[in-house]
Amino acid sequence: MYQAQVLDEKYFKIFGGVYNDFRKKCRQDYKFELDPLEYNDFVEYFAKGLLGCILLLEDDIPTGFLAYSPALEDAIELYVIHCLGNENISEKKVCLLQKFLEVTKEKRQKALVSYPMLGTQTAFKDKAAKLGFKFIDLSVLVFDINDKKVLKEFEQIKFTDLPIGYKCTPYRDVYFDEVVNVAYEAFKDSSDLNFDPRFKTIEGVRDIIEKITNSIYGKFLPQCSKVLLAESQVAGFAFANITGDYIGNIPLVGIIPEHRGLNLSKVMLKGVLEDVIKLNKSGFVNLQEVNVSADTANESACKMYLHTGFRESYTYPQAYLPKTGG
Repeated sequence: MYQAQVLDEKYFKIFGGVYNDFRKKCRQDYKFELDPLEYNDFVEYFAKGLLGCILLLEDDIPTGFLAYSPALEDAIELYVIHCLGNENISEKKVCLLQKFLEVTKEKRQKALVSYPMLGTQTAFKDKAAKLGFKFIDLSVLVFDINDKKVLKEFEQIKFTDLPIGYKCTPYRDVYFDEVVNVAYEAFKDSSDLNFDPRFKTIEGVRDIIEKITNSIYGKFLPQCSKVLLAESQVAGFAFANITGDYIGNIPLVGIIPEHRGLNLSKVMLKGVLEDVIKLNKSGFVNLQEVNVSADTANESACKMYLHTGFRESYTYPQAYLPKTGG
């Protein structure tokens, strides 16, 4: 039988082996693009209440864990469920997840749970569904920035010229407030709300844009990021950053609904890729790819990326558990 309990100080020393096993496998098994915290930092964050951790115990020895963040008021971000070995793996993960649901029961009355089931965690989808989780399938698309054939095809793609009155310009902080308003209008009815409630409010969107532009989610590339102006007013944007040692990323592309249908997002995306390619060729960055995530149900977004030279790499279920308080 397995037992699960909240991480306790008495396990700090012996739990390090399990955590470091996860760190060794985080990129290959879980497709993490940024390295997780060092173990001592993880323990410090846990002690400060910035991270939550549930241990799996076998004969009082830690053999697995579940890590999450309780920091947001209206969301609990479940980062990973990791166990040593593969024996009875589903049973072990269910044990951890059930304890997590028990520990977070009160908070879940007002907060949803968001759980990106990346890598090998995808196999746990059916078990998570039985515990009440719902899913949005996200596709990760990749642009091979070093493939000469891909780059040549990209150069030959014919993009629509900007209509009169529109202008595409690099991002500057002076546009921050307008970009926040555009992002709110662009995403307030999107599927992203199911797993990131920050998109519901201006304040929440501000938090997202601040974290992107302040390099919290990876090194922000303002010189490659684009802002779409319509008669000098911000109507759209496309951001670029670096989320791993060799991975470029487009974390967010948004446009106000009334400006959609004119292929303007493609123009912004083209501008982002052109500048990232230039940076890479100059040696200022050393990237292997540029990637982006898109809801598979959002056909227009997926088609836009495919038309621009991206190729589907893999799909994963973004799991979410609605708050219990309605």
